[in-house]
Formats: sequence, structure tokens, C-alpha cells
Amino acid sequence: MAGRKLSRRQQSRIRDAQQAVDPNAPHHHEGRVISHRGKAVEVEPLDRPDDHLQCGFKANLGLIVCGDRVTYRDDGRTPLIVAIQPRRNLLQRRDGFGHIKAVAANVSQLVICLAVRPEPNLYLLDQYLVSAEQQGLQALILLNKIDLLETPTEDPFSLRAIYRPLGYPVLHSSIGDADSIEALKRHLAGQVSVISGVSGVGKSSLTRAILPGIDIRIGEISEFNQEGRHTTRSSRLYHLPGGGDLIDTPGVRGFNPVLDPQQSLADGFREIRDAAQHCRFANCRHVNEPGCAVRAAVEAGSIHADRYAHYLKLLDAA
Repeated sequence: MAGRKLSRRQQSRIRDAQQAVDPNAPHHHEGRVISHRGKAVEVEPLDRPDDHLQCGFKANLGLIVCGDRVTYRDDGRTPLIVAIQPRRNLLQRRDGFGHIKAVAANVSQLVICLAVRPEPNLYLLDQYLVSAEQQGLQALILLNKIDLLETPTEDPFSLRAIYRPLGYPVLHSSIGDADSIEALKRHLAGQVSVISGVSGVGKSSLTRAILPGIDIRIGEISEFNQEGRHTTRSSRLYHLPGGGDLIDTPGVRGFNPVLDPQQSLADGFREIRDAAQHCRFANCRHVNEPGCAVRAAVEAGSIHADRYAHYLKLLDAA
């Protein structure tokens, strides 16, 4: 159901059916979706966090995604999800066929995992950041596998130079560096975080380093393109010992965020959003309009040229 777009009438029917469910009815309980693969939904009861249930679900619920809060019925038969509670947010992407794929719901932080190899794609990074801005998520940029650098450098790929002035934290990590793993844990504490990035950047290895007691498959790296095989096939939520939760997601080779048509693309770029307040026209698209403060800031060097180019590329693709 992740790739099927529902009509407004179908959405309305689903909403009405779920609102009719009484969470206080006999045998009704509240839980959180830990994982969803095919017809199998793993639910953690809110009153029994150590007990995971394999639940079925009603056919008219629509999309169920990792992190959802749900109402389920447990009356001695197979537990059945009967309603999805209102979401704080829903992180989604489009696949190579244009189909919408949900990543996670009710999250507070997006951890964007890059690596020294495969070399970071900053256009892809900016797509993640636009998604985070539109969903109201904190964003953490993580450069992994720094042990692969032949020559130690303070800021490979200029991530800190470009993104720290915008207010985004940038961390370096390696699974062999205990200090960097501890720094990452501090940023995850108290958050419901999604760790996402292309295959091969080491997401599952990092998750295993953070949670050494769990069994997570680690894939081999292709010698052809330095990208990894997809070892995580479905999103899964893990509890962190220091508080908070971490959702590990399947690797994707392109993010293609589902943009909110009610928000301007410029609002997803912090520096463009700030500069746009000084444009001559309120509806300026920051392309070739006269009196554009954004283009003036690019020419002055206060907006990075690559970030602006990525904005234009996304604007053209919208």
C-alpha cells in the first residue's frame, strides 16, 4: 500500500472508520509499530514495552509504517490493528518509478549518514535536509568511515564549512573509534531518530555499534561502485539504553523527497528562506526576478553556490 495513492474519498472513509474506534473498548490496547514487512506488523504494547506482538490489520486502515501509534484488539485471537492514531509527521520518499514509499512516522530527528566511500553526494544530502525542514525534524549530518581517509583532514568534502554555519550539527564517525560512537549516542539520547542514507555508508554497522546486543546483517561492499548491498529490507525501531529510539531504514540510492505543496521549496533551505525576506517581490522564485535578495547573496558568497544550484535543480524537478 506504500505506493498506492488514495483518493480523497478513500482517505475520508479511512479517517471516519478509525475515528469510530473506541480505544477504551474491551480488549482494545495502544501500541507502537516496531516494524512492518508485508502482512506482518510487529507491535509493542505501550503498557508492556518488553512484549512484542505479531499483529494483523484491518484492510481499510491505509498505510501502516514503523513508528506509528496504533490501537489494536487482543481478545484471545490473533491481535488485530483496528486504528492508526494521528501522526506527528510522516517521512516519505519517491522511488525510481515515482511511487511513494514511507520511511517512518512520529520521529523527531533525521540522521543523514554519509561516508568517505561512497563519496558524499551533496545534492542528495540537501534533499534529505529539505525533507527534515518541511517535516519539522531536527537534522544531524554524520560522516562515517573516516578511518578510510588516506590523509587526515579536518573537514573532508567541506561538510562542516557549508552546513555548520546553517545550524546543522556535523559529526565524524568510525565504528572503530569509541569516542565518535559515544558522541553520536549523545546526539541520539532523548530523540526518536531515523538513520538514513544510501547503501554502503554503514548505517547497519553503526546501529550495531550503538546497540551491540542486537543482530543486524552487515552487507558486502561492491568493488565496482563502492556501494553496499541492501542488508536492511524494512525499517525497524530499536530502543536506546540512554533513552530515545533509533529507526534503521533500508538503503536507498536516491531519496527524492515527497514535498509539501503547501510549503515553498525555498523554506527547505534555511539561508534561502532568510534571504528571501528581503526580495523585492513576495512571490519571488529566486531564479531571474529583479531585486532578488537570494541571487544577490549567492553572488556575494553568503549563500553557497552549490546549495543554490541544488535549490534550482529541485525547483525544476518539482
